[in-house]
Amino acid sequence: MKGNHPYIYLQMKIRYIFFVFCFMIWDFAFAQDTVSIANHTRYVITQSSKDTTHPKKGDIIKMKLAKYTQSGTLLFDTELLNMPEGVEMSIQDDFVPGDILDVFLNMSKNEKATAYVPVWVADKDTVNKHSNETYIYQIELIDFISPEALKIRQAELLKTLRIEQKNLFDSIAHTLAPLYHIVYQKDGLYILKTSSKKIKKKQKLSTGQEVKVHYVLKLLPENKELDNSYNRKQAFSLKVNVGQVIKGWDMALLQLKKGEKSIVLVPSWLAYGFYGSGHEILPNTPLFFEIEVLN
Repeated sequence: MKGNHPYIYLQMKIRYIFFVFCFMIWDFAFAQDTVSIANHTRYVITQSSKDTTHPKKGDIIKMKLAKYTQSGTLLFDTELLNMPEGVEMSIQDDFVPGDILDVFLNMSKNEKATAYVPVWVADKDTVNKHSNETYIYQIELIDFISPEALKIRQAELLKTLRIEQKNLFDSIAHTLAPLYHIVYQKDGLYILKTSSKKIKKKQKLSTGQEVKVHYVLKLLPENKELDNSYNRKQAFSLKVNVGQVIKGWDMALLQLKKGEKSIVLVPSWLAYGFYGSGHEILPNTPLFFEIEVLN
C-alpha cells in the first residue's frame, strides 16, 4: 500500500488543479457577462432574447421579480400576488440610478437576469451609502408598452369588457327577479331593490353627507365573498361622493336613501379597473355588493 501513496497524491493534486482551473474559467466567464451600471449595481442576463429593443422611462412593463438578502432570505416575490402572468408597473424617472428599474431599462422582452443592487440604492437610504450590503434580485421582463399604445389597447379591451359584464349583470338580475328589480343603470352600474318604487329626490343621499353603511362584497363571476362588515359588527363610515371609495360606490350612494338595502353591481371600470387591487381583486374584476345605508 505504501507504494500507492505517491500515485494517490498525484491524482488528488491533478484533480485539485483541474477544479481550480474550471472555477477560474467559470469566474472569468461570469465576469465577462456581468454588466455594471450606476452606483455599483451589477446584473447578469441568465436568459437572453433575440429582441433588441428596450423599455424607456415612462413605459409600462410587465415583469416578475423575487428579492433576496445576501444570505438568501426571500423578502418579496411577485408570485405571491396571485398574478401568474406578471405584474404591470410604470417606469417613472424618480428612482435612484442603479435601482432595479434601471436594470429593466437595459433588458429586452423575455429576458431573465440576476441583479445585485446596493441596499441603499434600493431603499433610497443615502445615510447608509457607504454600506457594502446588496439585495439580490431574480427578474424577468415579460413585455413592455408605451403609455400611448397602452391607451389604445385598453380602449379595445374596454369595449369587450362592457359587453361581457353587461351580459353577466343581466343574467344576475334575471336570476334575482322577481324579488329584485333594476331601478338604476348608468355606465354599466346596476342598482337592484326589492321595490321598484322611485324614491324622492329629497330622500336621496347627497354629496358630502356622512353616512354609515353595512355591506357584503363578492367577486364576480365566481360569486366569492371577500368582505363582510356584518361579520365584523362594524359599519363603514364615509362621506358620499367625495372620492373616498370606488367610483361605483359614489355613483350608487347618490341613488340610495337611509334605511334601505340594495344590491349594487359594479363593473370593473368603476371599481379597480385594469390593475385590480392587492392579492384578491384581479384586474378587470366586476363586483357584487349588498349595501345597507343605516339610519
